[in-house]
Amino acid sequence: MALALGRSRLRVLDVGGVELTQQFLPEHDIVVTNLAREQLSSVQSSGAALPFADHAFDVVLTVDTLEHIPPAERKAFLAEMVRVAKHYVLITGPFSSPINDEAERLLDDFIYSATGQHHYYLAEHLRFGLPLLPTTLEQLNASGCQSITVPSGCTPRWLAMMLLRFSLPDTAHGHRTNSWLEKLYNHQFYWADHCEPSYRQIVVAAKQADIGAVRDIVDLFAAGRNAFGQPDFAHLLALWQAVAATRTFDAYEQTIADLQAQRAQLEARIRGLESGRFMRTMAALHRLRNRVP
Repeated sequence: MALALGRSRLRVLDVGGVELTQQFLPEHDIVVTNLAREQLSSVQSSGAALPFADHAFDVVLTVDTLEHIPPAERKAFLAEMVRVAKHYVLITGPFSSPINDEAERLLDDFIYSATGQHHYYLAEHLRFGLPLLPTTLEQLNASGCQSITVPSGCTPRWLAMMLLRFSLPDTAHGHRTNSWLEKLYNHQFYWADHCEPSYRQIVVAAKQADIGAVRDIVDLFAAGRNAFGQPDFAHLLALWQAVAATRTFDAYEQTIADLQAQRAQLEARIRGLESGRFMRTMAALHRLRNRVP
């Protein structure tokens, strides 16, 4: 987008974002707004009522946020993004489709069966319902924008990765393994994952700028997919099965360890009774009984 505008530094607003945006885009001037103020440089506000002037930012983006907005407020949320954007609006996140809706229900069931709790963000997806991509594009086009979309995150692979992630134990070792899985995905899956059926979509909408200037984004992902090829999905499923089996064995080992600890406690209690006042008293009574004719 900076190249399309012929500038090296842009003013960017991240609606509903966190400090990670500044880490990924250090060469640009980033403002983050969220309902909860997480850092001094952020602005606390609702995305449906942004406290900025019209056209205040070159680019306005939101990442994995629209699905957390109540459906009745999504139209105002998008309208505010378009209002404060001068050139581009970028939206990325999951959108509703039969396979995506079913994948989220399956993941929610798996997490609940494994942990006894519903994941907060996923529960909000299911409660609000994922946004509709056609409705989002219609609103952007009605506001005078030209839009393109790029699929991001093949749904079957996304579900397999999430199942793997939530199969890991909540321990230091589990966290290290999850970090390794993320690196594995970025290295072997990312470029091949921009295909349908897709869990997420990247929506780029141009206001005053020409959308043709950013169509190279689509070509970039296509080139990456051709260069890296298709990853072996069977290996990913096998890895999930191995992790699930390991977790089952760990649970058995923990049960055995608990039983061994209980046995040790009982044995210690018996030894205490044998050497204590109770046993001496019972022995004395036994001797008295033997003396009685």
